[in-house]
Amino acid sequence: MAAIITLEFDKGRSVFKSVLEKSLVASDIESLLSFVEAYQDEIFLEKRTVLDQVFRDILCKMISDVSKTSLLKTVITFAIQAVKQDMCSPSTPFLMMADIFDMLTIKRCEDIFDLVEDKVTVWKSEPFYESGKNYLLRMCNDLIRRLSKSQNTVFCGRIQLFLSRLFPLSEKSALNLASQFNLDNVTIYAKHEKSTCLTNFQAEVMEVDDAGDQSSSIPIDYHLYRKFWALQDFFRRPTQCYDKSLWEFFSQNASDVMSIFASYKLDDVSSTRKKVPTTQQSHQHVQNFFAKYLTSEKLLNLQLSDSNFRRYVLVQFLIIFQYLRATVKFKTQVQSLTDEQSEWIKESQEKVSKLLCETPPHGEQFCNSVKHILEREEHWNNWKNESCPNFIKEKQRDQSKAKTKPKRKRIGDDLLASNGKSLKLGNSELTRLWNLNSDNMEAAKAESRVFLPKLDDFFANAIEQADPEAMVEEQYNHERVMRHFRDINQQNFQWKAYRLLARSSPHFFVHTNTPGLPINVHLKDIVDKMAKEINPHHQMVEPKPEMGVADEEDDIKDNNEEHEEDDMRNEQDEVNPQLQLTNDQICLLADQIGTQWISLGEKLGLPPDDLTYFKDSFDGTAESALNMITVWQEEDPERDSIGLIREALNGLKLSRILETLNVS
Repeated sequence: MAAIITLEFDKGRSVFKSVLEKSLVASDIESLLSFVEAYQDEIFLEKRTVLDQVFRDILCKMISDVSKTSLLKTVITFAIQAVKQDMCSPSTPFLMMADIFDMLTIKRCEDIFDLVEDKVTVWKSEPFYESGKNYLLRMCNDLIRRLSKSQNTVFCGRIQLFLSRLFPLSEKSALNLASQFNLDNVTIYAKHEKSTCLTNFQAEVMEVDDAGDQSSSIPIDYHLYRKFWALQDFFRRPTQCYDKSLWEFFSQNASDVMSIFASYKLDDVSSTRKKVPTTQQSHQHVQNFFAKYLTSEKLLNLQLSDSNFRRYVLVQFLIIFQYLRATVKFKTQVQSLTDEQSEWIKESQEKVSKLLCETPPHGEQFCNSVKHILEREEHWNNWKNESCPNFIKEKQRDQSKAKTKPKRKRIGDDLLASNGKSLKLGNSELTRLWNLNSDNMEAAKAESRVFLPKLDDFFANAIEQADPEAMVEEQYNHERVMRHFRDINQQNFQWKAYRLLARSSPHFFVHTNTPGLPINVHLKDIVDKMAKEINPHHQMVEPKPEMGVADEEDDIKDNNEEHEEDDMRNEQDEVNPQLQLTNDQICLLADQIGTQWISLGEKLGLPPDDLTYFKDSFDGTAESALNMITVWQEEDPERDSIGLIREALNGLKLSRILETLNVS
């Protein structure tokens, strides 16, 4: 039986391999998947196992050929598609990538790593993440071990960024939960003074570099050299500072180093150094990287004059100061600072920040960036102290608890009526007005709520007054012309006219060189322009610029005639019949109109909302009609209310009611 299984496995392996090679050449994954799905054998062999082995066989065959690097990406993509169709094991693509990065050179690994980066969304999806995250982590760690931190810096950064995108922040494998330090990072320096005197060599170096004018109260000798490099052991393991004897050693050495930095002021090299070709500058900038500084005694003077070296040391001070003062979950009770130690650290932090700001180039900008990074580190430390809670809030899975949990009331639920739609505002009239329409915004946009008049209708009287044919003579002086425009001179009309023009007329926004015109003059000009649009033959009424003696006599004569016309008009007004209904007539009309008062209101131009208001607010048709007619007449006391009511009643064929009112 085992021999039969082996034979069938080899047979299927050979067939699948041939089909896969053809599919890779044609870049057609569908043909491979359809063939595997339709393949039948005698013992119903596990096709997934066969296809897994075929993928790895093809991969090993391609790795040896440098020209087939692009096909390596294609075969990985084919394996991903096979996993999605459940024809291949989820771990197969990860095993294939591990084989690739184990057998290829670093250069070819860097070229093909973009496939791993581009598929990060695939690796984080199901079913790849759970079965492949450990493979990816092991593969990336093996790659990093092969790389040089100084020669392959970019590739190392790409791998680290990929891992940060792959794993969530709450992934415990990427966190230093126990706050352990890298104790293997040991700095080796000369712990015994050599025969060569450091001060003599220092004098030679300073003379060569033209730096002899600098002076310091602290000599640069072997004692300073030993104090300086001894601090690296405290940076490597900050917990030593909690020991009283070691703290004295650390604080004294740190004070001496900060003092020597403060005494040696650095100049901005970018403004004093000689200009070099652009290619040379860019080359120097690229090579300005040191994984670890040399600790020779003869180099200390040069290192103290190096701005980059000084920055690295000062930043180390800020890091250890932050750790000593921070609240770390895994610190013991013994690992705490006294008030005196905390005060010294606070003062030292201020000194270090000042030294960073004074270190060229761009000292203040660099110092602010470091402070920002350390603030972010505090948030990270607090998150770890809280046992790294998940940033993504999961939905409540217990449906039974969700059902028993009382429903939380929203703001405004107390105002809802029993139907859950209308609102109760505490007053019957306010409630009625608010609930006239389910959507108040849509109700406000209704055509019946548009009360903005048209320009032609609103300015009809003013345009008629501006027509020269309506005047007695062709030319008038300015005072008489402006007196003729009765509507324009009214403040109420001016206010309404300007609001209407600002919304509907282009004449309102016209550039003019006139510094400032009176409102009535400016409004008269606009009315003349509108009159010209309506009647092209319209002529503007302009005042006569100059008048002689004869013209003045004519003007006096015109004034007298105008006064006579006003007197005649007043006499005619006195004999005019009444235009308003009396209270008794309104009561009589309300009784006679009966149930047809709504039709009368529609004829008089009352909006439907007002008619509904009168109907719902008063008991009986007579009372509703009485209030409607009274309010309508009070809106415009100068209106010919009797004439309008007569027309409305005639339209309703109720002219007989007028006879009972005794109106002329």
